Amino acid sequence: MEILRVRSPTTGRLVMVGRTRLAAFDLDGTLLNSIPSIVIGVRTCWDALGFPEVSDDEIRNTIGLPWEESVQMLIPGAGAREVAMINEYHSEIARGERQSPDRPPEEIFAGASETLDRFEADGYVLAIVTSRSNRRFHDMLEQAGLSGRFATVKTADLGPGKPDPYLLNQAMGDVGAAPEDTVMIGDTTYDILTGRNAGTGAIGVTWGVHPDHKLKEAGAHHVVDAFHELHDHAEALTSGKSLS
Repeated sequence: MEILRVRSPTTGRLVMVGRTRLAAFDLDGTLLNSIPSIVIGVRTCWDALGFPEVSDDEIRNTIGLPWEESVQMLIPGAGAREVAMINEYHSEIARGERQSPDRPPEEIFAGASETLDRFEADGYVLAIVTSRSNRRFHDMLEQAGLSGRFATVKTADLGPGKPDPYLLNQAMGDVGAAPEDTVMIGDTTYDILTGRNAGTGAIGVTWGVHPDHKLKEAGAHHVVDAFHELHDHAEALTSGKSLS
C-alpha cells in the first residue's frame, strides 16, 4: 500500500497514513458564525440597489448556493444585469466609494477549533468546500484564526458550486482521498446533497441554516447538535463500511 505523507498545519510534522481520510467542511454556518452578517449584507445591498424586498428567511435559505443562483432565487427573472449591479456595489465598497454596512462580527463557533484539532490528531486531512467566492476569503480565514489549517480550499470561483459535487471531487483529488474515506460536513441541504452526489459520507449540523429534518430529508447519514459529536460519526462513515 502506498504511504502518503501529509504535513500537519498544526504541528508542522509529516504524518504518514496508509490511506487518506478527508474531512471537508462548509464554512458559513458550519465553522463560522456568519449567517447574521450575510443576511444584513444582502438586505443592505438590496435596499441600496432598489431590488424587491426579501425576508430574512428567504435570504437564509439561499446561503450555501453559488451567488448567481442565490440572486435568481431572491429576484425572479434576474440575469446578468442584476449580478453586474451587485458586483459593482461590492467593488464600490472595496474602493471606499460606498459605506460598508454595519455587520456583526463573523467569528468561529465555540468548539470548532478543538474539533479540527481532534480530526487532525486522528490523521484526517482537512478541507473547506464553500460557496463563497475567493474575494476576501483568505483574509476572513485569517481573522477567524483558521488560516493554514486546511490542506485544500475550494471556493465557488473554481467551478460549479453546491450541490454539484465538482468542488468536493476536486478536494478529494488534491489530497488523494477516495469517496468512501471522505465526509462532507455542513449546515445546509446543499452541503448534504454535495456529499451524496460525490458518493461520500454526509453529516449535517443544526446550528446553521437548515433544521435537522431538512438535513435528514436531503440524505444526511447523521445530523449532530454539537461539535463534539462530529468525530465519532465521521469515524463510523470512513471505517470501510459501505454507505447507504
